[in-house]
Amino acid sequence: MSYTKELDHKAKMVTEEIIKEIYNQCDWALDDDDFQNLEGNQFNEAHSYLMSNVARLIANKLLIKKL
Repeated sequence: MSYTKELDHKAKMVTEEIIKEIYNQCDWALDDDDFQNLEGNQFNEAHSYLMSNVARLIANKLLIKKL
């Protein structure tokens, strides 16, 4: 496997682990008194919103540092 393909493969593996960690951290962030009243779909929507925001902020931070 070429060097670039190997790095791409490793990036995919790391990405999966990072997504799992973001998921867990978002669970932790929503385990707060302010969010205890969320039920079913409300919790899922809040969790998805939070995960998307976190991913966007990470992407923006990485792009800013790259430029």
